[in-house]
Amino acid sequence: MGHPVFLIGQASEVGQVQGELQGKFLQERLGRILTRAEQTQTLPQLKERAEKFGEVLSEASPHWLDEAKALSAAAGSELWQVLALNSLPANFWGVESEFYVPAPLVPKDISRAKADTRGEELVNPIEAQSLDLAAGGGDCTTYFALGSATLSGETLLHKSRDQYDEVQSAYIKHCEPFYRFVGGGDIGNLGTAHLHTEHFWSGANNTGSPLKPGLYRECVLSDAHVLRYLAEHCVGIDDILPAIEELIARQWLGGGSPGTGMILSFVDVDRGLVVEATSQRFHAQWYEDGDMVVRTNHFLFPEMQDDVLPPHPGSVVRYERAKELWEEQDGFTSIPSCGELSRDRENAPLAICRNPSDNLQTVTVSTSTSIISRHDDRRCQTHFRNCHPSYTPAIILTPLDRVSDSDLVSGAYNQQWRDYRGWV
Repeated sequence: MGHPVFLIGQASEVGQVQGELQGKFLQERLGRILTRAEQTQTLPQLKERAEKFGEVLSEASPHWLDEAKALSAAAGSELWQVLALNSLPANFWGVESEFYVPAPLVPKDISRAKADTRGEELVNPIEAQSLDLAAGGGDCTTYFALGSATLSGETLLHKSRDQYDEVQSAYIKHCEPFYRFVGGGDIGNLGTAHLHTEHFWSGANNTGSPLKPGLYRECVLSDAHVLRYLAEHCVGIDDILPAIEELIARQWLGGGSPGTGMILSFVDVDRGLVVEATSQRFHAQWYEDGDMVVRTNHFLFPEMQDDVLPPHPGSVVRYERAKELWEEQDGFTSIPSCGELSRDRENAPLAICRNPSDNLQTVTVSTSTSIISRHDDRRCQTHFRNCHPSYTPAIILTPLDRVSDSDLVSGAYNQQWRDYRGWV
């Protein structure tokens, strides 16, 4: 592991620390984006979208702009490039993402590889990142259990994140005077994909159903941005729905990815909340003691079905499998059982745990399991597997803490574990 760092203070201070630590990985990612833009002659479009997104941030979260300015300067990149990364257009990597280029892996000597794996089967890094998109599938599987549905009687929320194969970070962030949270996501994203707040509620975002035309708004807050916005502004989960109403009213709510809605899941010590949203409206449902909930990447509420197109087959398959396994654990769910479910390979390549060798456009890049206890604040923790869950050890972060690890923030820890796929 690295050394202690603090993502605490003014947003510009937080951004500078991130930029100094993440510069190598951020520059590499931006380089792939700019190369693609040059090939497709879309650089002017990216700059225009970055400007529009920046205008939204200047009203919705001005401190994010301060953070992004400092981050980009410290990383040796330009502000518009970071903003463009956060607002890429639909089909930027091709209609089926067929031109997407993953973050690189580091080749390793074959003799060392055989020694390190004790003769086990080796994985070629090129094959491990290949793409065959016919099956479709969406991103992420989230499930939670409340009270008596868990072995300890404490709230559990788990998310397995399927996403483009980018370098991931994990951190504790506190841009004063906003609220502190544990978060994680890909390098360069101003939002967060998992979170656990200082007020002891947790949240996760999932890409939602494909939407009918006209229901998705461009160059505004994605589901990851919304998740962070809520963490920084909401004391409790009772504050979430009014905040989403305001985002819609201000025309700041986007989706999970271009042309899709978003699914947001939240829990505290007593209750759960699921929100399915387009850019124009949402429906929410509350859950109480004993409830067990699963979400993948399609809307389930009847109230939202008029807005959506048919779901990807992979989302349906993962939902049915996760629901089956999760409900079998009723009364016995625990952090270990969350981890076991996250490694399930049934129905591959449309499995809950997505391997690079499944040849889809995404891979399971990280998982998080949050526990919220009414008995001991120190048990309010998030267990991160900051890479593929089949072989990456868990790291415990708690919103009571304020110090982050430099290797988790920079992406170096994640890259090290990604490189275990990089045998040649």
